[in-house]
Amino acid sequence: MTRFLSNWEVESDIILPEGTPFLQYSHPAGRYTIFLRNLASPRLDEGFLSMQLVFDAPSLTQAKSVAEGMAKEFLDFLAFVSNLKARLRSLLHIFNWEPGHGMREALYFTRSAAHDDAPYPALESPLLDTIALLQTHNVPPRLRRALKWFSNGVTSKSPDDQFIYFWFVIELVAQLIKEPSPVPDRCPTCRKELYCPTCLTSPLHRPYPKQAIEQLFVRYASDDPPQLYTHATTARNMLMHGDDVGSIEAELQIDFPDLVNNLGHLAWISLLNQFLPVLVNRQPALLRTNQYVYYNLSGRVHLQTAFIPNFDNPDPAHFPGIQVSFNTLSPPTPGPAKPGSGPTQANQ
Repeated sequence: MTRFLSNWEVESDIILPEGTPFLQYSHPAGRYTIFLRNLASPRLDEGFLSMQLVFDAPSLTQAKSVAEGMAKEFLDFLAFVSNLKARLRSLLHIFNWEPGHGMREALYFTRSAAHDDAPYPALESPLLDTIALLQTHNVPPRLRRALKWFSNGVTSKSPDDQFIYFWFVIELVAQLIKEPSPVPDRCPTCRKELYCPTCLTSPLHRPYPKQAIEQLFVRYASDDPPQLYTHATTARNMLMHGDDVGSIEAELQIDFPDLVNNLGHLAWISLLNQFLPVLVNRQPALLRTNQYVYYNLSGRVHLQTAFIPNFDNPDPAHFPGIQVSFNTLSPPTPGPAKPGSGPTQANQ
């Protein structure tokens, strides 16, 4: 294992008291050491910390993923004990931090840039007319709550958070459209109806919440509803039981962002269908997207640099001032489509 230092910018609502140059924290088991110092904020209503994380990793190529996991762990605990926001914003450097002087292997990172065309110049009167049309429909509290969760899913930058928000939408809409007719229980493996050989029948009951959710997938999902339902429910259960995204991808053999995008589309279609009574024979303007997960572009430079590190106080002000930047050569994709005409029907 090799010792490294990663240098992070942290968006935080808690900062060091004035006059405190830095704070040092060491993990009880020696897994990492943290240095924290205030960072000047470009906005008065935002706070930033500079955070240096000293840790061990097998190689420089693996150092970023190891450091990110440790940094997030520490900030999760900081948010818990302070009840204040503390989240990673940018990774700026990774240095070989083995004792000694001379040349050091390092990674310098550019600040990330959103990989899409936002903002989109599409806020026009037809969209506002569509809002007015939708608001002529009676919106019960459960549907209003589902709209709130969908908005949270669209604006969240974390794919696992987006998944949960979209799942909340589906749970709520499933209760709105639940069919009252009795349904049988099904085998969790083969999905066949459970049969009682003594009574010579399949017991029936009103749909349970899970069965109502399955009905929604069958009703509104356009591409292989059974598989999407299986993947979504498995991912939901794994997230709720503490599994991370990597474990879900390994278990289901999928890319988690693809599942989030599919679930977001299903949540949107499910919500839209609740407004069909006021959309029939009308021409609403609606923007659609095939991508809810946010992607960022960043560049990195692998180099050798010479400087004398201060192991007791690794202040980024004394790191080699190498500037790294990148330019995109072609327009990033994808983005929302232009407004279309006519209501979007189920299974579209």
